[in-house]
Amino acid sequence: MTRLGRGEAYAALAAMCFGSAYVATAFALRTFEPLPAAVDRSVLAALALAVVVLLQRSGGRPAMPPPDRPRLAVRAAHLLVLGALGGAIFLTGMNLAVAGVGPTIASFVAGLYAVLAAAFAPFLLREPLRRRTLIGFVTALLGTALLAELHLGDATAAGIGWGLVAAVSFALFLVLSRKWGRADGLDGIRIALAAMAVATVALALLVLAVEPASLALPPLSMEAVGAMGWLAFAGAAGQALGAASMRLVPASRSAAFLLLNPITAAILAFLLLGSVPSPIQLIGAGLVLAGIATATISSSAAGPGDRPAAPQDPRVIVPAA
Repeated sequence: MTRLGRGEAYAALAAMCFGSAYVATAFALRTFEPLPAAVDRSVLAALALAVVVLLQRSGGRPAMPPPDRPRLAVRAAHLLVLGALGGAIFLTGMNLAVAGVGPTIASFVAGLYAVLAAAFAPFLLREPLRRRTLIGFVTALLGTALLAELHLGDATAAGIGWGLVAAVSFALFLVLSRKWGRADGLDGIRIALAAMAVATVALALLVLAVEPASLALPPLSMEAVGAMGWLAFAGAAGQALGAASMRLVPASRSAAFLLLNPITAAILAFLLLGSVPSPIQLIGAGLVLAGIATATISSSAAGPGDRPAAPQDPRVIVPAA
């Protein structure tokens, strides 16, 4: 059996955070519009992460050597891209998907980022491309079609489409976090802070341009306050843990534990919202899980094309377990 370590634990915890966030989003959207909800969630998560970074500094955590000016510009560009992918684009797609198809279906569609991360890794991280990844990708796409119940041109299709946007965006965020995090000396907390900060600015500007009145706070219930508070925590913790996992273990191995994302969302949606998918959607959900498992879960014995993750740079700081 393969020994489980911090990277796998971080991935599992990140998946459960994200899974719960879909259900919390459904509660938040009873009070907020999708884009303003994403703005408010980003602000709260960015503030929480900024406090963590300040506490790390005051606690005497070792600082990275200051990069030279060209490297500083490259690192800033990388953070901007990661922030757009893991923050603004992902949150917009996720909220609109939940608004269109509900938390359960949205979580399975957006959960395709686990398969996509494994599919992108060979091209962006030079990790091996396995036949199982391709089989899993096709299986998961078939499951997604069944989740949409093959309805085209209606609100369901739009929700599924936004879920796919979120999946592609977050898959790229995870893989590029692994690619750039080690080289730039960025830990998961700082990458997540960049994601939430970029999301706050970009989404606020978008809402101001389209519908500025929607940024005004509506009358808040305890349900809305609780939902937004949990979304801030889940977004901050999930992104930091996901980025940390991708820098510790290969993308395909980290993605295997992200199976817990849609499972967590489906269980919570059933318990808290009474959400039950139709029979054909249940079959589609099963195919999505099977596709993710096929693409990401390695056998106990590594195949000839498998190779372990590159050794971690000892200068890189990883959030404590």
